[in-house]
Amino acid sequence: MYSPESIADDKADFQKAVLNARAYKPIYVKIKVNYGCNLKCEMCKHWRETREPPISMDRFREIITELGELGCKKIHFSGGEPMLRPQLPDLVEHATQLGMRVTLTTNGTLIDKAKAKRLIEAGLRGVNVSIDSPLRKMHEKIRGVEGSFKQTTRAVSLFNKYSHKGKLTVRINTVVGRSNFETLATLPDLAHELGADGINLIPVDDHCGEHLSMRKKDIALYNSEIAPVIEKRAQELGINIADEDAFPFGRDDSEVRLGRAGRYAFGYYNKFPCYAPWTHSLIDFNGLVYVCCMTREQIQPLGDVRKQSFKE
Repeated sequence: MYSPESIADDKADFQKAVLNARAYKPIYVKIKVNYGCNLKCEMCKHWRETREPPISMDRFREIITELGELGCKKIHFSGGEPMLRPQLPDLVEHATQLGMRVTLTTNGTLIDKAKAKRLIEAGLRGVNVSIDSPLRKMHEKIRGVEGSFKQTTRAVSLFNKYSHKGKLTVRINTVVGRSNFETLATLPDLAHELGADGINLIPVDDHCGEHLSMRKKDIALYNSEIAPVIEKRAQELGINIADEDAFPFGRDDSEVRLGRAGRYAFGYYNKFPCYAPWTHSLIDFNGLVYVCCMTREQIQPLGDVRKQSFKE
């Protein structure tokens, strides 16, 4: 999300903010620019629901200006599918001009040569493209749209092609679930072929349904036969993947128990404090503000930027 060095020069003020339960700085802010999506992923509800329209891109621009004034270091755009909003590159450019590092998560299906170049020229520095299997049929089964594999893999190649000598980091996001986990051993090979820099393996959410969640025997098989292959092959090909990311459901029995319950931090925050309330925020498509994506729809929002400034 962000480096601890982001607050190293301001450690005293950060400590005071924590000790006195007062606001610090929104160092990292995630902005969901819309709710809708053009795919029909089996683990996702976005395409199944109709929500109120998102707030205007002009308002998002105003919010980004305010975030810059408050000391924001990084903005991550997501959705839904954020590329459904044609003005997104303008927001990327605006945030970049204000000194923020800008990243994006996309399914890649709406990316063509012109859009890839425009995003990179606007200052995009990181993109996560969603690919749920190196096998076309499995990816399209999960994503619910025929032809999406070709579009998405092309997007990764385009981002790599126009990345301006490594200024853009391109990673593949893969949701690991019961449907696809046995197909993932060759994912590093696909990433290498497309020119991606790394892989993020994301455990399927526990709310996605019993038919998609990983059973104990599935996790045991994945951990013994799939994850070690992914880890080894990624290392051989120079594909970046963190040690813990190769085992998103945990390694030992205690971690697996927590992972199956959807507690993917494996009890870390039972022992150590979470500082997200001082350094993070999520701005939802409808303007509601939360501490982070893990608290959305779990607690009351902190505010509403349709009616308030972000600082308020």
